[in-house]
Amino acid sequence: MDAAEFFAGMGLMRAALDRCGIDTVFANDVDKHKASLYKENWGDGELRVCDIHDLRGRDVPNVDLATASFPCVDVSLAGHRAGLKGTRSGAVYEFCRLLDELSEPPPVVILENVPGFLSVNEGRDYRDLATQLEQSGYCTTHVCVDAASFVPQSRLRVFLLGFRDVEDPPMLPAPPGPCPDLRLGDVIEDDLEWWDQGRLGAFLSTLSELQTTRVNAYRERSGISHHGAYRRTRRGCAVWEVRRDEIAGTLRTTQGGSGRQAVLRAGRGEIAVRWMDVSEYAALQGAEGIKYDSVSPRQAMYAFGDAVCVPAVEWLVRNCVLQVLAGDGVEYFDDE
Repeated sequence: MDAAEFFAGMGLMRAALDRCGIDTVFANDVDKHKASLYKENWGDGELRVCDIHDLRGRDVPNVDLATASFPCVDVSLAGHRAGLKGTRSGAVYEFCRLLDELSEPPPVVILENVPGFLSVNEGRDYRDLATQLEQSGYCTTHVCVDAASFVPQSRLRVFLLGFRDVEDPPMLPAPPGPCPDLRLGDVIEDDLEWWDQGRLGAFLSTLSELQTTRVNAYRERSGISHHGAYRRTRRGCAVWEVRRDEIAGTLRTTQGGSGRQAVLRAGRGEIAVRWMDVSEYAALQGAEGIKYDSVSPRQAMYAFGDAVCVPAVEWLVRNCVLQVLAGDGVEYFDDE
C-alpha cells in the first residue's frame, strides 16, 4: 500500500505509516529546515520541496492513502482564529484541489490538526471542509486521539478521515484513554545540565501562590517526580506554570515566550529545573529513532513541536485505515 504525505514537515506521519507497512511514495513541504530533517531520515527521492499551491495533480502518483497535517496557526486556540480563511490553515483547500485533479483519487484521506479545528468559527470551517471532501466523493468522519495514551505528553489532535466507495462512514473505535503508567521521568535525562541557583530562584519567583504551593508539595515528597513547566503571560507579565501531573504539556514550536517547554524535577527536599532537550522532544513524540543532526537543536525542536505523535497515528492507521484499504471493513479492531 502506498501513501502521499502533504504538509509533511519532518516526516513523522511517514514514520507512523512505515510501522504499519505503508510505503510513502510522495511527500511535500515548503519549509527548508523540516525538509532537511526529512531528507536526513528518508532521503530526497520522494520529497518535493515547494509550496503546495505550485503542485498539480499530474505531479502526484496514484496512492491508496493521502495525508495532510495542514498548518494550525489560524485554527489554534492560541492563534488569531482566522480559521480556514487564514492564509496558513487555508492551504488545506489546495490539498482538496489536488484530490480533484488526480486521475485516481486515493481511497482514504487523513487530515490532522489541533482541537480548535472543530470549534473555530463555531464549527463552520470543519463542516465546510468535510463538505468539500464529500463533494469530491468521500464519506467523512473524525476522531480525537490524545498522545497521552502512548507517551507522557498531553497532546489531543483531531483526525478527519475520508473514505471513497462507501455509502456511510465507518464507525471508528473509541481511542484508548490516557495511560496512568506513563511518566515524564521515563524519558527525562538526568545527566543533562540543570539551571544554577540564580536562574532557579528567578523561576521560583514568578510562580503564583497556587503554583508555589504545588511545587513545594512536590519538593517534600519522598520520591522523585518530573513535571512539565511552561511560560505564560498573565496580566501582561511572563510567569512560569507547572503541571499538576507527571507528564509534559503539549510540545509547541519553539518560538515566542511560551514555545519551549521546561522540566521540573522535585522530591527529597530538592528542586531542579532546566529546558527540555531535543532528544526528550523526540521521545515525547514517540520518535526516538529519528535523526536530527542536519539542523540546529532549536530548529529540530520546532519541527518536533509542529509534528504528529508517531504511536498515535500508528494506532489510528492500524485500527481503521488498514482494514478499509484491505477491504475488510472496520468490524475487527485490535485495541491493544
